[in-house]
Amino acid sequence: MEGNNALMKVTYLLPAGNLYMVNYTIYPSGVVNVGIQFTSTDMSETEIEVSEATRIATFSPRSEEARKEATKLEVPRIGVRFRLLAQMNSVQYFGRGPEENYWDRNAGTFVGLYKTTADNMYFPYVRPQENGHHTDTRWLALTAGKGKGLLIEADCLIGFNALRNTVEDFDSEESNRPRQWNNFSPEEIAGRNEEEARNVLRRMQHINDITPRNFVEVCVDLRQQGVGGYDSWGARPEAAYTLPANKDYTWGFTLIPVGSESSIQSKTGYSYK
Repeated sequence: MEGNNALMKVTYLLPAGNLYMVNYTIYPSGVVNVGIQFTSTDMSETEIEVSEATRIATFSPRSEEARKEATKLEVPRIGVRFRLLAQMNSVQYFGRGPEENYWDRNAGTFVGLYKTTADNMYFPYVRPQENGHHTDTRWLALTAGKGKGLLIEADCLIGFNALRNTVEDFDSEESNRPRQWNNFSPEEIAGRNEEEARNVLRRMQHINDITPRNFVEVCVDLRQQGVGGYDSWGARPEAAYTLPANKDYTWGFTLIPVGSESSIQSKTGYSYK
């Protein structure tokens, strides 16, 4: 505790050797400030303030070697995700739209104030895949009923998805990549087995395999790498639209409870004419 505010720090050790450090400041009003640091694979032990257990796990000889091998890797996405009630389906945002857009696919969309729903943000590609992303976003709000909900104000420009499906729902059977496993519990993490899952956890292969879930999954991203594919069959994104693993990334946002449409307008300074 710091006065009436609760402070919490969570540090994740990622497989490539990076640290993902999330600092929460929780205020009595229900407002939550989130500050995040994604550390470089080239990080120095003297520059990182972590617990002794994290330091041992991160800077042991074996981990040092793994981090050096991972230096040339690219990170597909840096962000967080969470789920809200399906009723919180109304989405307002100030960013690029109204169509979906990505880091290297956003010149044809324009920054503005948009209002839609999580259902309508889904784009029905014939083969299920990542969809519905929006870049250069200053803030977004997800509400239900008479405007009660959650406002997310970014410290810097962010990207986001708000869909009635999970990231995992868009894995295709045609993909030869490992599954994007659920990781919401230790049991799910420990139970990952590609061979056992092959005929049990069916990946979505056709457009009619995608059905809405009973929640809205929100992905708030510092950034997602570019789409690439300029040759239409698999070209990687240009270097300018990638996230090298050997860089530090610092970003954050604030979660603000809102009670009405007018409270969103008063907090953001924007309203619909």
